[in-house]
Amino acid sequence: MEIGGVIARNRKKGIFIVILVTGLFLTVIAVNGIKYEFEEESFLPKNEVVEANERVIKEYTNEYLVPILVKSKDGNILRRDNLLEILDMEKRLYENFSVMPFSVADIISSAFLYIQNETNMSYENKIEVMQQISDKNITQILNFPFFPKESFSLLLSKDFDGKKAEATVIKFGLNGTLIKDKKAALENESKVEKTVQQNYTHIETDVLGARLISEKIMKANSKSISLLLPISFILVIMVLFFIYRNIKEVILSLLALGITILWMTGFGALLGYTFNPMITSIPVLLVGLGIDYGIHIKKRINEEGIRKGLNSISTALFLSAFTTSIAFLSNISSSISTLKEFGILASFGIFSCLFIMLFFMATPARKEKGKDKIILNKLAMIAKEKKKTILITTLLATIAMSYFATTIEAEFDMMDFLPEKLEITSEINYLLKNFEAAEGEEAIIMIKGNVANPEMLKKLHSIEENIKDDAYVVKAEDSILSILSLMKDYAEKTFYDMRYNESFALLYKNYFENGLPKENVTEGNIIQLYNLLYEIAPYDVKRVLHRNEEYDECIIRIATDTGKKENNISVLYSELKKDLNDNQGIITGGIISSYIILRELRSSQIKSLLITILLSFLILEIVFLKVKKSISIGILSLIPVILSAIWIIGTMAILGIPLTITTITVASLAVGLGIDYSIHMSHRFMQENDLVKSVTSTGSALLGSALTTIAAFGLLSFSFLPPLRIFGVAIAIAIFYSFILCVFILPVLLEIWKSSPFFK
Repeated sequence: MEIGGVIARNRKKGIFIVILVTGLFLTVIAVNGIKYEFEEESFLPKNEVVEANERVIKEYTNEYLVPILVKSKDGNILRRDNLLEILDMEKRLYENFSVMPFSVADIISSAFLYIQNETNMSYENKIEVMQQISDKNITQILNFPFFPKESFSLLLSKDFDGKKAEATVIKFGLNGTLIKDKKAALENESKVEKTVQQNYTHIETDVLGARLISEKIMKANSKSISLLLPISFILVIMVLFFIYRNIKEVILSLLALGITILWMTGFGALLGYTFNPMITSIPVLLVGLGIDYGIHIKKRINEEGIRKGLNSISTALFLSAFTTSIAFLSNISSSISTLKEFGILASFGIFSCLFIMLFFMATPARKEKGKDKIILNKLAMIAKEKKKTILITTLLATIAMSYFATTIEAEFDMMDFLPEKLEITSEINYLLKNFEAAEGEEAIIMIKGNVANPEMLKKLHSIEENIKDDAYVVKAEDSILSILSLMKDYAEKTFYDMRYNESFALLYKNYFENGLPKENVTEGNIIQLYNLLYEIAPYDVKRVLHRNEEYDECIIRIATDTGKKENNISVLYSELKKDLNDNQGIITGGIISSYIILRELRSSQIKSLLITILLSFLILEIVFLKVKKSISIGILSLIPVILSAIWIIGTMAILGIPLTITTITVASLAVGLGIDYSIHMSHRFMQENDLVKSVTSTGSALLGSALTTIAAFGLLSFSFLPPLRIFGVAIAIAIFYSFILCVFILPVLLEIWKSSPFFK
């Protein structure tokens, strides 16, 4: 079928269809709306460990914790005036939410009230007693032998020396149902923020709620995209003027690109996708990727006319669009939903852009000036004369990059998405850097079954004993928290004990000895214990025991110290698996979940890369076998593309760019984008059968394509979000490598193939 003839005859009909579809997508956007959210869940892979960790977060707590960071303006948060302002703020929070916050100010004021034998712990009494004491009195009580300094210090910054500390964290626990209601959580956090925002004389406050953080990330991302997209268009306009030197063609290209972005957005709205920072980067990518088709179409039409030009370029265009889409769609193999949606929308954008460009850019031919061709001609001549030198250099570079590629690190931290210039980012970094509790690690073992069964509790005890000697488990009495340790804590009285309960202790001693159920203890006896403990300490029990109609699940919380190093976490994970000793359980927790996600990122990269390479190879072979009756051209066309993937991974390792949720796609995109250049160059070489002519003619179009793509991706390096910034830099480098390898190395390989019967 003559593509050129069909488009030339039906150009107006095609443009009408484009306008009609655009209207439909505008309707979809108007009806469905565009949802913008930043949810950690959308970046998480679907597997047992990660899902178990999400369940622990949502089901093993009674409260939705909203941390409030408080810093002293005078350098010591433990001075009376600072503590009075904290109590005043807490009083207003209590009046607005009917929930009492927990802070160092509460502990200190309560201690002074106890000394005065006052049992009414109202905020009025706490503020009154604090007004009566001095800074010296506070220092004295902090150093009192029975004061709980260890637990008290967890609420203070690391510089706490027994007398002073720069900052503190107030723990404000709202209703646990907010964990499952994001909208209500954001409303409550915003209300908390409004309540604590006052012009204090001695303190500064920051609310660090999860929903507020997500909201601020999305606002920063929207602002970033709204700035980058216009700049992207301006850069593309400049490049297009350099290439086309015709205002009408520049306007048509930009119009086609704008419609492409609208189609992609409408398609996302139709599928009900939520637009997060990664997906909202697609329009910027399409600016660079999509304009490539317009350049190739117009270049070939100017050389050969509309019909002949479109007929000669159509195979390469559809082949490149198909293989580029494969690179994006390879992310469907990932268990991370955001990567899947990213791949689907980007692929739809690629095909949409090709369809739109074919009709918009099929304008009459005109003569071109060829200053860029003179430079490419000279470079092509050098490549032809120095074939051996070029191939040896390429081989040595590939060996070096292959080595570096094996050393690349993987990282997963949603805090990386925090824009560096946001005030909340510096406060979160301050919290993580200056508070011991913020650095805490915890592994969790989730065990399903009848937890009231005495035999189950014996197995649980055995698992806990096995855990104690593991390499990266904290060696302390309270490093393991479970239903067994919790019952023991409430049943045994120590010198300073806030948990001991006499009624529970009497019942516990009837049924337990040395931490284990006595002989002949029944399931009913254990349930009796659990029920009583639920009455006494519902919050503590819910942290380790799950109750539906019966006690059907429990967790063991394990304090760990791996330094968050991947190798150490791997050892911990393996040892905990052995500790289970054939018992049914899931090892999870924040530290283990992060490790599994890192493993999934590597697996996802390998899978998407292999899928891209294999499918691209099959498609190339099918096409080139049909056109040229040659297996070799398909293989040769894939070599520079694979090299570009190796080179970019090696370069990322050298530059210290890790594999993250965004950069994981770089290698497969390098293959998908590079294959576009490779196809055009191989296709042209088969027509010209000459290295210099191929590089001079097609190299000119590829140069324009590479410049626009690098400009668009490079713009992401100015994004407010660090992961998108790194992603933009990595992709821009990958495009540069693809251009060099496909325009100069591939023709050298094809030239050798042409003159050697071995390759035929």
